[in-house]
Amino acid sequence: MNLGLLQIADSALPISGYTHSWGLEASIAKGAVHDAESLEGWTATWLRTVLGPLEGVLVASSCRAVRAGGSETLLELNEVAEASILPPSIRNASREMGDQLITLGATWGWSAERLAAILSTLPHRPEAWHHAVVFGLLGALAGGEVREVLVAYLHQAALGVIGAGVRAIPVGHTHGQQILAYIHNDIREQADDLVDRGPETAGSGCPFYEIRCDEQTRLYARMFRS
Repeated sequence: MNLGLLQIADSALPISGYTHSWGLEASIAKGAVHDAESLEGWTATWLRTVLGPLEGVLVASSCRAVRAGGSETLLELNEVAEASILPPSIRNASREMGDQLITLGATWGWSAERLAAILSTLPHRPEAWHHAVVFGLLGALAGGEVREVLVAYLHQAALGVIGAGVRAIPVGHTHGQQILAYIHNDIREQADDLVDRGPETAGSGCPFYEIRCDEQTRLYARMFRS
């Protein structure tokens, strides 16, 4: 069992993931998500049309680069994330979570020394690290295969959104776990589709989602920051 990979995919990791709903709260406010069934559909669609084609590809590319010894590629992947995650609130969340995750990784016995060695080879440090890039980096340091790391990333992302739905709709925790189980096959299939894609293919365009993310910043009252 890969304990390092389990650690970086833990929903209790203190990188502020619990403070974000990734646009879900606006969809709840609009009535588009209102029960367990609609939460399942929203999560599966978000993974397939928004998160997977961009952040998922970056996770796999980051992991592959580290495993191959191409650490400078991490800076290029981070630039792709910075330019391609369009909703400002989501981009800020990605940067915040990435910076906090790499800070944690620098303190763990299984990753600290090798992480410091990789960072020391980079010609410069980015203004902020994006979460997907750091996840792939630490997943590689944990010894994870590329597909294994990608599956873990998609799973923790789905769990984060479902957790937001459990609190905001609300639906019960039992229903939340049932939703997660129902989309396991979607996660596997998406990992198979994304695992070998090059970083030049990374990108997603979903205007409906971007509108929801923008609307969320103007809700009269909200639980989540994005």
